[in-house]
Amino acid sequence: MVRIGKRESRKKSRIASKEKERIKESIVDGFEMKGQFSGKKKDLFDSLSKLTFLEIAERTEGLVAINVESRDIRKRPLLFSIIYFDTDRIKVLYSCVAGMSPKKRRLDILSYFLNILTVVGDNYSVDEKEIYQLLQNAIKDMSEYVTLDYERMYAEHDSLKDEIERIKKEEASLRESNDLLSRENYELKTRLEDYKIRLEKYESISDETLSVKLQEWISEHAGQINITDFSKVYEIPESRVEQMLNKMVMKGYLESRG
Repeated sequence: MVRIGKRESRKKSRIASKEKERIKESIVDGFEMKGQFSGKKKDLFDSLSKLTFLEIAERTEGLVAINVESRDIRKRPLLFSIIYFDTDRIKVLYSCVAGMSPKKRRLDILSYFLNILTVVGDNYSVDEKEIYQLLQNAIKDMSEYVTLDYERMYAEHDSLKDEIERIKKEEASLRESNDLLSRENYELKTRLEDYKIRLEKYESISDETLSVKLQEWISEHAGQINITDFSKVYEIPESRVEQMLNKMVMKGYLESRG
């Protein structure tokens, strides 16, 4: 009887451990701001219904729009986002799974959120100042997402800092015109998308793959390499190519000729 009790205890312990591991797989984050209905709740529901990938539910305070991007092997939501359209606030919750960059995930959600606001613009309005602040913080996060390995990206970050200062000076005019706010939001959203594309391009090739490509190139070019030509062919910054060549020389994979 005692041994059976111990086995049962160990079984429950294993189940609890697996449940904790599953919870760790998905982290939930979010943000919220002031908002209000510009028309009837039904009109907002009809606008959201045009987006077939959304699950929409009605609640006392307003509406809920759920976007399940992926599920686990048991069909439970793994990567998802939820937008609460309440009478006085709009709230966004989203998940971020292990191995995913939280900052890049937030950029993706912000881009999605701006698209949703465009769809429901006639039926639901948000506080202009808070939208501006959210975008400003997102640009700041982008600069932090860049690492020291990408010197070119840091140069662009400096340029973005100057652009942020310009945007700050335009804050007063943004409050005066909804049309101007929409244009500025669109421009900022475009910059976010452009920045993400650049990051993905620079991170698309791993160090291991780059090392193999360099060795193949040197073998095919009589033991020599023109860094500029190599960078153009594979669309990789020259600074990263030089860093990898130095690593390969230090590890003895290549020999530098004077």
